[in-house]
Amino acid sequence: MTPRIGFAGLGTMGAGMARCLLTKGFPLTVWNRTPSRAAPLAVDGAHVAPTPRALALASDIVITCLADPMALEHVAFADDGLLAGLREGARFIDTSTIGVPASLRLAAAAAARGVGYLEAPVTGSRLGAQAGTLVAMTGGPRELHDELLPVLGAFTARAIYVGPHGAAAMTKLVGNMIISFMLEGLAEGAVLAAHAGISIETLLEVVQASGFASPYWAFKGGQIARRDFDAHFTLDLLHKDQALALAEGAARGVPLPALAAIHQVTSHARALGVGGEDIAAQVKAIEAAAGVTVRSVSTRS
Repeated sequence: MTPRIGFAGLGTMGAGMARCLLTKGFPLTVWNRTPSRAAPLAVDGAHVAPTPRALALASDIVITCLADPMALEHVAFADDGLLAGLREGARFIDTSTIGVPASLRLAAAAAARGVGYLEAPVTGSRLGAQAGTLVAMTGGPRELHDELLPVLGAFTARAIYVGPHGAAAMTKLVGNMIISFMLEGLAEGAVLAAHAGISIETLLEVVQASGFASPYWAFKGGQIARRDFDAHFTLDLLHKDQALALAEGAARGVPLPALAAIHQVTSHARALGVGGEDIAAQVKAIEAAAGVTVRSVSTRS
């Protein structure tokens, strides 16, 4: 029988992921802290639960996509939370980026209730979530990964097993560290080029013809050129992920000096009031310091 899916968290990524599950024919119940976000899915056949506990009671598999460890722990551990409603034998997939300690706490609590927990943070953009082409990295028992692949396949192009609980949470933080470096390099390079009178189009043309070409440069560089900072992944969330990675480095005695410096730039960008914008808006912090704005050739007079 097709398992009943409960999905909690209908933000930038979660709404698209939940719709993919509905489109693929999974019976779907949803919950979101702001109920209005569930309305479009309800119109197309999803049930809306009044509480996380009610969501869990109606589901064989619960999937969460929430902003941070605090949000997930509240939704999971509250008296009317998910764990209060999940029955023995149910499955719990978390696709959030919450770091290792929070994921391990959730794994232990799920195990105590006889619930199979798989950490499965995802990478990709809002468009990838809508198209079902995200990449998931999973942590937990390998057999649970294999069992849940048909569900993960509804919203991912690939799900990569990386190890026991904690491994996927760590891998996701490292991935977002790398994104932080790429983004900062692009922002600083684009502003320096603009100061020298070189357009971002010219810069990207050279970069994309080189050995360090990447789809990421075209994606985020294109946003900067268009001044399009509609959020695919917000600066607030990147800032949170950087902080989680820095905490892991401190706990493990691994110095992360460059990430610490970039974290300060992200903090500066958020202080400018752009935390809710896409991470490409990090360029605004560099622009503010340099007194130069990166603009597309098409916008120049």
